[in-house]
Amino acid sequence: MLLKITHQTDLEYSDLINETVMELRMTPRQEQDQHRLSFGLAIGPPTSIASYFDWLGNTVHAFSINSFHRQIRIVATSVLETNREAPNLDELPDEWPVRWDGDYAVWDYLRYGGAVVDCPELRKLTEELRPEPRTKVGPLVLRMLNLINDRFTYQKGVTTAASPITEICSKGGGVCQDFTHLMIGLARAMGIPARYVSGFLHPDMERYRGYAQTHAWCELYFPSTGWVGVDPTNNSVVNAHFVKVAVGRDYRDVPPHKGLFKGSVSESMDVKVLSEDLPRVPMGLPAERLETLAVPMYASVREYTRDKGGQQEVQQQQQQRKEDGEYHQQQQQQQQ
Repeated sequence: MLLKITHQTDLEYSDLINETVMELRMTPRQEQDQHRLSFGLAIGPPTSIASYFDWLGNTVHAFSINSFHRQIRIVATSVLETNREAPNLDELPDEWPVRWDGDYAVWDYLRYGGAVVDCPELRKLTEELRPEPRTKVGPLVLRMLNLINDRFTYQKGVTTAASPITEICSKGGGVCQDFTHLMIGLARAMGIPARYVSGFLHPDMERYRGYAQTHAWCELYFPSTGWVGVDPTNNSVVNAHFVKVAVGRDYRDVPPHKGLFKGSVSESMDVKVLSEDLPRVPMGLPAERLETLAVPMYASVREYTRDKGGQQEVQQQQQQRKEDGEYHQQQQQQQQ
């Protein structure tokens, strides 16, 4: 599939802030079954942007804004090809329990941490799935997906991105982060390495849940094959509709944006994701482009207050002219 993904994040603050420092993980990964053709990043207020790879191979863009500001806009645009075919898990030869023989490359993905906590609720679910020795791992993973799909409801607003799996277990529902953390917990409890994946989900005739915003799923490690993606939110194996951006032990390693700012304010966030299926590769496509957006910032609080006062005066004048025009129009209508 040839896709164009536009990911826009708007952060609004109740009052002025300054000294914002932020990391972004919004660049799709280069993978064997996913080829990034172009990436553009636009940020406002204007700032300089640095990029590097983190310890997991995810692309990170970092920036800081030292002047006063009340909003930040981030627009990431990607064009990429995906040719990911969903494997038939029933055909994979791996058997349980999986033996690693000191393979420390997967050690981080076998340990609990962050939202993936060891708890009685997780152990109870694990006991329901406890397989016999030499059971095939593929069918076992499908049973894990079916169990989550049968027991838990996709429900917004009952958890946060940092909620531990105890919350989805107690509330019986959650969103893609919760389903993913729970699936990772089940896999690790059975000695199967599992990692968190953040990215996007291209819609398929309203078939998938979670495609309107950023999405999350997980990958389990099969010695015979490598990492295999499964989506517990949609009870499916990952295919070409999934765009991988970042991988980690849990959500803490992969948030699309995280950072700090100086100020005692409240923050609101609006995220929009548009996924388009392209008929051909656009002409003149840049490999990477970093741009700035015309979002206002201020050298001092006094400048902001003066600017705000001027804006209010202009708005009042425009409102007065509008009211005068409406009054004049009403007078003409009455005379007629």
